[in-house]
Amino acid sequence: MTDTIRLVVEADIPAVTRLVHAAYAEHGAAGLNFTAVDQSAETTRLRPLSGQSWVIERGGALIATATVSIPPGEHIRRLTAVAREPRVAWLNQLAVHPRHRGEGLARRLLEQVVSHARRQDAQTLALDTAAPATRLRALYERWAFTEVETIHWPGKTYDSVVMSRAL
Repeated sequence: MTDTIRLVVEADIPAVTRLVHAAYAEHGAAGLNFTAVDQSAETTRLRPLSGQSWVIERGGALIATATVSIPPGEHIRRLTAVAREPRVAWLNQLAVHPRHRGEGLARRLLEQVVSHARRQDAQTLALDTAAPATRLRALYERWAFTEVETIHWPGKTYDSVVMSRAL
């Protein structure tokens, strides 16, 4: 079956919401209240408005998604100086359905994000993730991200690590 990477459209919002719930469920079970654990469809709808969002579709099912914001959203700019630097792109809510992990889908979305960010003249790609999410942090380190700061989102049960890489 062929995968298609495409931009998120309005009709995708319910499926993307279910996708991120499934992808982040293990973090919720571990006590990490990532927004994606239980976000509303309205929160999902706001993601593409804050940047560019893609999905990977296979056989009519959405199996992975990612968003990049250039410049980063105001909420993250209030928390970290990295997001206030010029020409920074911010990777948001990268998610792969658990049944499809290990297939290179997250890497394909990262490549899409990097390509888009470069076309927008960004020089740095940054992200934040839960400090206790060691598996995610190790993945981002393999992708050449380095930890630069620790922040705390209001209402979260954990500190977040800000990571960045040159484009």
